[in-house]
Amino acid sequence: MKLFRPENVSLKWKLTFLSAVAIFITYFIFTFLQYHIVKQWLLNEEEKAMKQIIEEIETYYGEKRNISWKDVRQSRPLLEKLNEKYQLIRVLDREGNVVVSVSNGASVSLSPSAAPKELQMDYHFINNERFIMLREPLHIGPVHGTIEIARRLVKFQHMTNTLFFIMTAIGVAAMITSAFIGRLVARNFVGRLKALTKTMMDIKNKGMEKRIDVPASHDEMSELMMMFNQMMDEIERSFDQQKQFVEDASHELRTPIAILEGHLSLLQRWGKHNPDILEESLQAAIKETGRLKKLVLELLDLSRAEAITIPNDIVSIDPQQAVEQVVKNFRVLHPDFQFTIDNSATQTAHIRMTKYHFEQLLLILLDNAVKYSQQAKQVTILIKEEKRYVTIAVKDYGIGIPKEELEKVFLRFYRVDKARSREKGGVGLGLAIAKEIIDKYDGQITIDSEVGKGTTVELAIPKAE
Repeated sequence: MKLFRPENVSLKWKLTFLSAVAIFITYFIFTFLQYHIVKQWLLNEEEKAMKQIIEEIETYYGEKRNISWKDVRQSRPLLEKLNEKYQLIRVLDREGNVVVSVSNGASVSLSPSAAPKELQMDYHFINNERFIMLREPLHIGPVHGTIEIARRLVKFQHMTNTLFFIMTAIGVAAMITSAFIGRLVARNFVGRLKALTKTMMDIKNKGMEKRIDVPASHDEMSELMMMFNQMMDEIERSFDQQKQFVEDASHELRTPIAILEGHLSLLQRWGKHNPDILEESLQAAIKETGRLKKLVLELLDLSRAEAITIPNDIVSIDPQQAVEQVVKNFRVLHPDFQFTIDNSATQTAHIRMTKYHFEQLLLILLDNAVKYSQQAKQVTILIKEEKRYVTIAVKDYGIGIPKEELEKVFLRFYRVDKARSREKGGVGLGLAIAKEIIDKYDGQITIDSEVGKGTTVELAIPKAE
C-alpha cells in the first residue's frame, strides 16, 4: 500500500489547497469578528429597549401626585401597553412582594431577592432559555420598591442563529469558490511550468534550437520564460563558438602535424643517409614545432584571459610609462622600425588595470602592427585622456583590412590574409585575447582600417578613481 506523503502531491494540488485554506482562514477570521460584533450590538439594543421601558414607567409614576401603592396596582394597563413579546414586567414592594405584574409570553418564576441600590442587569439561563434581568430601585414619595423586567431572548437567539447559518453557508460557498479559483490559478501557473519543462525535454532530446513561447502577460513567469530563452540563446551561441573553436584549433594543429609527419616519413625512407634531406627535414620540423609551441602558448593565454578575475585592490598604473617601456623593448627587437609616441595630454591620468595585462595588450597590438607593416615600417602610439577613459591607439601604415572583414577580426583563429599570416607565424588569437582582457576591465577596443593605408586599433581603459 502506497503511503500518502505531502512531498508526493503535485504542485497544482498544493497551490489549490493552500489558496483555498488561505481564503477560508481569512474569511473565518472576518466572519468570526463580524458575528460577535453583530451579536453584541443586538444585545445592546435589547438592553437599551428595556432601559427605555423602565424610564417610561418611572416617568409615569413620577407625574402622579400623592402616589400610593393603589396607583401602582392600577397601572397594569400602562405596563401591558409598554410590555413587549417574550417579556415580563413587575413592580415589587420593599419586602419583595409582587404589587403588579404583566407577562407576554415570558411566564417564569423569579425568586424574591433584596432590593437593589442602583440599576442592575444580569443574564440568566432558566429552563434552558436565556433571559435578561433588569432591576431598578423605585423611590417616589411613600412608594419604595423595585421595578423588574425579565426578557426572553427569543428574537435575539433567532437572529443570531439566522446570522450564523447565513455566514456558515456563505463560508462553505466561499471555500468551494476559493478552491475552484485556486485550481484555475494553479492550472495557469503550473501549465506554464509544464510548458517550460516540456521545452527543456525537447532541448535535451532534439537539440538546442527549441524555445518556449512567451505569453503576452508581463508577470514573473513571463520574465522567467524570457530569461530562459535568452539563457538558451547564450548557451547555443557558446556551444557554436566552442564548436567553431575546436574546428579551428584542429585545423591549425593539423597543418604543422601533417608537415612534421611528412618530413619524418621522408627521413625514415631516404633521409638517414642523405645530408641534404636530413637538413631540410630538421629545419622544417624545428619551424613547425615552433609554430605548434606558439599556438599552444596563445591558447593558454586565451584560456587565462577568459578566466581573469579582477581584484578590488588593483594598483593603478601610469599608462605613459608602461607604453614607453614596451616601445623601448620593441625598438631593440625591430631596429628597422620607427616607433613614435604621441601624448596629447600634459599629465595622463592613471588607469585601473594591472601592469601585466596592460603590457600584454600593448604587445599584441604592436606585434600585429609590425607583422603587417613590412613596407612602411612605421608605427605610431597615441595617448589621449577623455572623460572617463584613457585611450591608447596603435596606428600602423601596412596592408590594412577590408571594411567587410572588420567585424570578424576579434573571432578566434580569424586571419584576414591566411597565407601571409601563416608565413609570419600568426594563428589569429591575438585580438581575441585582447578583447577578452579589455572586456574584463569594462573597457572597449575598436578598430578602424583602410586597405593599403593602414590600421588603427584603439583601447579605451577606465581611469583610476
